[in-house]
Amino acid sequence: MRNIQIYGIGIPILLIFTLVLGFNSSSWGLEREGMIGVSGSILTGLATGDFGSLVESGLGAGVNLEYFMNKNLVLGASFGYLLFQSPAVVDESTLAQEWRMLSYGVFGKYVFNPNKEFSFYGKGGAVLNSYQIKYERFTPPVPSDSSKLKDNTTQLNAGLGISFDYKERVGIFAEFLYNRLLIKDLSVQFFGLNIGATLYWGGRKQK
Repeated sequence: MRNIQIYGIGIPILLIFTLVLGFNSSSWGLEREGMIGVSGSILTGLATGDFGSLVESGLGAGVNLEYFMNKNLVLGASFGYLLFQSPAVVDESTLAQEWRMLSYGVFGKYVFNPNKEFSFYGKGGAVLNSYQIKYERFTPPVPSDSSKLKDNTTQLNAGLGISFDYKERVGIFAEFLYNRLLIKDLSVQFFGLNIGATLYWGGRKQK
């Protein structure tokens, strides 16, 4: 319940920043076209539906490489690691699960107001998710039974984000994304609230 409350608070905050701060002060005056950004982020995941009944919220880390095709359009590559675990307390009949996800793929962003220090964007991507599931069933007095499953699947995501040009070459961002793994006969979906920082290279001052 606490995790749901945190996400419930985070979404309105993200939207408020997007709508209010996004129209504030002008940017550092960089010509974004041709810029390269490298970012690191903290990844979180709120499992929903059937997946949410198996695991608690996930936590991990990610790295992105992005390139500004022009001041609005950004293409990039991403790599991430996310860990979901079952609740700490389980009863004797519960099948505990641990999901470890490695994802790597591509994404696109469209920046709606690139001339502002606070800017907001839409983002969507497709990645290859290499996941590992560890099962463990507690059946006292018989010793517990455990097994592992490894597989690969496609993961799609889409959502909104905000970014702030903290310095000329340093930015911070937060984004809220819907993620779905395309696993046959199993609904695996989660919402992610990701927070990170970006270092920029290239670009040139506007005349």
